[in-house]
Amino acid sequence: MIDLPSWVAWGLFGLAASSICAIIGLSIFAVLSGKFQFFPPPSGDSWQHRTFMALFRLFLYPLLALSLLDFASVAPADALLQYTVGLALLVVGFALAFWITFQMGWRNAFGEKHGLKTTGWFSISRNPVYVATWVGMIGWGLLANTLLVWILLTLWAAMYLLAPIFEEPWLEQQYGQDYLDYKRQTRRFL
Repeated sequence: MIDLPSWVAWGLFGLAASSICAIIGLSIFAVLSGKFQFFPPPSGDSWQHRTFMALFRLFLYPLLALSLLDFASVAPADALLQYTVGLALLVVGFALAFWITFQMGWRNAFGEKHGLKTTGWFSISRNPVYVATWVGMIGWGLLANTLLVWILLTLWAAMYLLAPIFEEPWLEQQYGQDYLDYKRQTRRFL
């Protein structure tokens, strides 16, 4: 483990945690108030899209830095298994999440109406990107092996657990009966 001053670790953690909590809080507030839509954002040039992207970066970059700077090595007897499994889950999960996102279309993933996807991975799960990302996050946590990183990854996972609640009304509005039929036939996650 790098001898990282605790104030740096806690500063990175605080920035990341407050950013992801702001995303979750704004999303919940938008749904409860009904006065605006936060996620998915109404358009790519909206304040909601810019705010979401800024907050997500303020979450992700400190998480990456904390993962590298506060890395806690594993006992040699466990290292090979933990790092092999961790790396495999990280690579497979995030590669699959990116692949599915690009198949769906980047703009479609961020709230623009570019067609309802119901085939391929979307025939198994209505949210395969979130499921694949969870797999990647488990690998990330195994590799970083630090409590603060696990807490941040858990907050990210919780955001993806809540995201369909914010997205589904928009999808119903955009795609109507086609989405309702798809929703009946396909599980939310697995």
